[in-house]
Parts: sequence; C-alpha cells; structure tokens
Amino acid sequence: MPATIVHDRDLHLAYQAIACDPRYAHFINVPDRIIRCLDHFGIAGDRVEVRQRLRAYYLFIGVVDDAIDSGKLETGKDILERFNVRVPCYDEPTRASRVSLVTEVLKQDISDEVYPLAQAKLHELYRAIVTERKAETIATYVEQRKVVGRLTADLSYVLIGSLLEGDGRDFRLFLKRVGAVGCLVDSVIDLRADTRLGLVSFKPTISDYLALMVATLREGLSVSVKHPALLGVFLEAVSDNVRDRFRVGPEPAPRLIASSGKAGVPSVV
Repeated sequence: MPATIVHDRDLHLAYQAIACDPRYAHFINVPDRIIRCLDHFGIAGDRVEVRQRLRAYYLFIGVVDDAIDSGKLETGKDILERFNVRVPCYDEPTRASRVSLVTEVLKQDISDEVYPLAQAKLHELYRAIVTERKAETIATYVEQRKVVGRLTADLSYVLIGSLLEGDGRDFRLFLKRVGAVGCLVDSVIDLRADTRLGLVSFKPTISDYLALMVATLREGLSVSVKHPALLGVFLEAVSDNVRDRFRVGPEPAPRLIASSGKAGVPSVV
C-alpha cells in the first residue's frame, strides 16, 4: 500500500472498502496467480513490490470495468485525463469517486521510468474497448476481446517488468495469451447480460454463442497444453470468475467518513 494511503486513515479506509467489495474479488486474486506463474517460469524479483503494483492495477481494472459495464464508457476518457497529471491527487472529489481513487493510487504505484509507456498502453486499451463495443459480428467481437485481453495483460507486465530478473520475453508472451483467454471466458459468462444491457452492437444468435464457446475452448486448451503444470491455476481463475457472479450484490450506498485534524477530509466508503 502506498505510504500516502497508509498514513491517511480515511483514505486507507476508503481504499480498503473498495478492495473488500465482493464484486472485485476475482481481480484482487489475480496478482497471486501471476506470482505463481512467475515461480513456474523461474523468474526472480521483488515479490512484495510485484504484488503491490499488480494489486493496485487489477483493482483499478475491476472498478473501471464495472463502471464501463454500467454504461459509462466516457469513464475511460476521464481516466486518461487524470493520467496526464503525473502527481497523484487525493482531493475531496477524488475521494468521493471509486474510479478516481483507484486511478490515483495506481498512478502512485507506477514508476517514473515506465509511466509514459503505461500511459500509452492505457490509451491503446481504451481504443480497443471502444472498437470492441462497435463489433457487429461474433467473429469481430471475439478477435477484439482477445485484443483487449492481451493489452490488459501486457500492461500488467509493463508495470512489473523492471522488478523482474532475467529475460522475461517468454513470460510476457504467456501473460498476453492468458489475458486473451481470460477475456473470452468473461464473455462466455457475460455476453447474454451485456446484450441485454446494450453493451454489444449486435444481437447474438445461438450459433454465435457456440462460436464464442468454441473459440474460448480452443484458446484455453492451447495455453493449457503448453503449460500443463499451470492447469490448476487456470481452472482456479475460471472458477473464481464464475463465483463472482453469485457473490456480487447491490453496490452499497456511499457513506462519508470524517476525521479531525489535517488529514480529516471526508472520504467515501
């Protein structure tokens, strides 16, 4: 946890409340799985710092994904604007918004050396999400979901790459392939609901659902066959993703926490 968060009680409580929200449980578990994969590849590095950066990143992904799936595609533009300012800002409006708060914490966890690249990757990811929403066939949709998954995973590598020892090229490629499969699995679970909410630009048929499942199985088996020792990690991730759909309840209403003293700016939990 960044020092700024730890030393500000209200900020810390607000951030922990987001991290403990059941709707983001799957995302919170991703860092430990990536670390298990690092162990499998025999890549050394500062595991504590790796976990912290990945935790900030994947909680950010979860909160933003939730906002965009609620029909707030413009959230992406707001985030990109915040990234134009390098110094994190924890003012009152930031504390009052989950998206803004996790964005500022992520900014603080990105090292100066990779910040420009991370910012460029975020722009690329946002464009990919917008393109995905415009897909008019299942084939285009599947390919674009894979692009989004690869970009999401690749950005996670950008954030931790400087903490790793040795040649990480194979691991980076592996992450991107797993990211593509992960996005397809999400779609298998969510496509029906996304269609109902108007988040896709076509009306999937039964054959479309079958095509999506076949593509997901094909990509998933391809990765699993190449890395059979990690099959348990993959299945655990899928299971966790499915369970998320059952443990997500209505979003709690924000409540203000005020404290006395210098740091006593109201925050939202």
